[in-house]
Amino acid sequence: MMNDDSGVVCFRHCSRKNVFCRHVPATCPVCSSPIQDFIVDPFRVPYPFANAAHNPTSIAIRPSRGGFLDDYDVTRDDLHVGVVDSGGRVVEYDKAGLITNDVHRWAVCVVFQVIPVAWTVRWDETLAFISKDDRWKSVNYDDISLNCFNFVLEFLNNLGYANLKFESKEDLCERLILSKIQKAIRYSSLYRILKHQEYLLSDHLS
Repeated sequence: MMNDDSGVVCFRHCSRKNVFCRHVPATCPVCSSPIQDFIVDPFRVPYPFANAAHNPTSIAIRPSRGGFLDDYDVTRDDLHVGVVDSGGRVVEYDKAGLITNDVHRWAVCVVFQVIPVAWTVRWDETLAFISKDDRWKSVNYDDISLNCFNFVLEFLNNLGYANLKFESKEDLCERLILSKIQKAIRYSSLYRILKHQEYLLSDHLS
């Protein structure tokens, strides 16, 4: 699994087709002419993943199994979510109960920065408070009714910041998580295609 920007590049040399690739070729794959200038200059497609340990006071999400770039299948795989404290430690809830700082599994994830610096102390205090609740013992874990999303939902609702109160896990996913996950899935699809072919032609820039 790659831990840094995997380097997907996009450019347009001719016509209306955008070219996605890992390295800009000398010859245009659309018109077969030598590339001397561009309609759209080459740019790096924004990398949607980050290391949770480098993103304090954030919400982090990753696949329950494997990683986004090489493994995640939206039709088959579940997502796992955790809370990153101000020191970059990840607190998560799963069938083993509360786990703190299993950071190597959060090196390539999607992060959500949702508070200003002024709320850092409140963030840590809220996380410490709810982590003491016996509700998060392993014996209470249930794949459907009490899982990692319940833990993060409880945390955010207790935090009390601005618009970060959610009625349900579904509300949390729809309002906070979905748009970024969709970008991550699109990027992963591009990355996987370009592992097996030199370029991809598209009518869209991303």
